[in-house]
Amino acid sequence: MVLAPKKIKKSKIKQRRRRVALIIIIVIALLILYSLLHARNYEKKYTINEFEVLEQFDKKKQVYLFQVKKEDQNWEFIVEHKYITKHKLLNEIELLETDDTKCLKIKSEKLTTYPQCNTKDELISYHLVENDMKEKLGDEYFPSLKAETKTYEKIDIKNIDDNTYYIWNYKGFYQINKNKQANIKLFDKDIYDISNVIKVNNILVIPNYNETYYFNRFYLLDLKEGKTTTWDFKDSLYFDGYNLGYDKNSLFYLDRKTKLEWEIDPKKKRMRKVGTENKDGKILKNNNWEKISITKLINESQYFEKEEIYHYEINQGLYVSYLNSQTKKKISDKDVKEIVAILNDKVYYLVGHSLYYYSTQMGEVEVMSYFEWNFNYKNMIFIKD
Repeated sequence: MVLAPKKIKKSKIKQRRRRVALIIIIVIALLILYSLLHARNYEKKYTINEFEVLEQFDKKKQVYLFQVKKEDQNWEFIVEHKYITKHKLLNEIELLETDDTKCLKIKSEKLTTYPQCNTKDELISYHLVENDMKEKLGDEYFPSLKAETKTYEKIDIKNIDDNTYYIWNYKGFYQINKNKQANIKLFDKDIYDISNVIKVNNILVIPNYNETYYFNRFYLLDLKEGKTTTWDFKDSLYFDGYNLGYDKNSLFYLDRKTKLEWEIDPKKKRMRKVGTENKDGKILKNNNWEKISITKLINESQYFEKEEIYHYEINQGLYVSYLNSQTKKKISDKDVKEIVAILNDKVYYLVGHSLYYYSTQMGEVEVMSYFEWNFNYKNMIFIKD
């Protein structure tokens, strides 16, 4: 059978389209691979309208750090973004001034940027400036939220973002998000101290508080699904201990009673001894593993230290610094009593009995309030990543 000329032509056109589509996919893949392989740490200095700019890229963290100077004034900010082959990423800088405050409006063709402000030689979030400066900056930088307060189990819910919150209620957790509120019951008696609970990625690892001195079971609460499973293990862990921290999928627990350090992987349900009375344990300091004696871990509580993008400090307000910089920026002037969680560019914290979060785009937002947090708040709130 001989194909008609029109059918042959259509077949060839389809083949060409497939080839073109394949070539486009290959080119895109090669460009992505090239960008990843050629990403590198760098520093670049340049000048914009008499402002001296120091632009730095951290390949490991995938973040840009900018320092802008003019005379004795300094501004510093970061932008999380994958590597861009083009350098000198800031295009325009405009200085706005009021009596005590100076703010920069910064434009970039490649990056999303926000105003950078200082007042009386202190860096502050642009959300903290007075109204006259806010008018100069413009409404585009101040998105409004319509709070519709509702109450669930005496918790006043005000501005829920896209995360899910787990609030300890002495017998289990209230699960709260935009679409759902539920009570996850775990125990029959009231438990007031859950200091041995730890979040490993999005698994909440909870000892069996039905026991008194030691336990042989973990309750594993999946924060994404809101479902709980149990893990029974042979070796006993005593409540007289503490979590040093977690790395990747494992938490590290120091049992003072048995003088053992344990590595516990809740995802694979495995545990092993990594330190004994006669063998040094291990601890993570600045992303490096170090040996440490079990005696020291018993006598002086030690915790993991990781290199993070954001560092927060409570000091008559809440301050942030970036990477290894010592420059601090004030982001809240409230009386903050506890930092609850740091998730990407958001920090969650308690003021009185109210939970807030701060982000560069939204500023300070009250999420919910719960009168019980006036009395008990340590390790009582967990948030899904």
